[in-house]
Amino acid sequence: MLILYYIRWTGTFEELKEYVGRWKSMCDGIEGIDLKGVFSPSSEWNAVLLFEAVRQWKAVEAYRKLYQKYGPNPKRPVGKAEFLFKFEEKIGHPIL
Repeated sequence: MLILYYIRWTGTFEELKEYVGRWKSMCDGIEGIDLKGVFSPSSEWNAVLLFEAVRQWKAVEAYRKLYQKYGPNPKRPVGKAEFLFKFEEKIGHPIL
């Protein structure tokens, strides 16, 4: 599965690199999720982080760990996640 995490970034480019580094660090510590990169989308969002995961729970686990360690980031006032499943994949459990 692929996960698109759109963010509206209000900080500097250096602060964005630090934020992405935190995400990379969290993902490196969790088997089954990988941060593929950061892209500039053709939408109203400033950036989108692309993850590949074996299950949606892996993304939720990474987000929880990031939030527990660093708290809310004031430079990212809003974000939106999209979970992209292949037709062959079974969701299994709801996210919440």
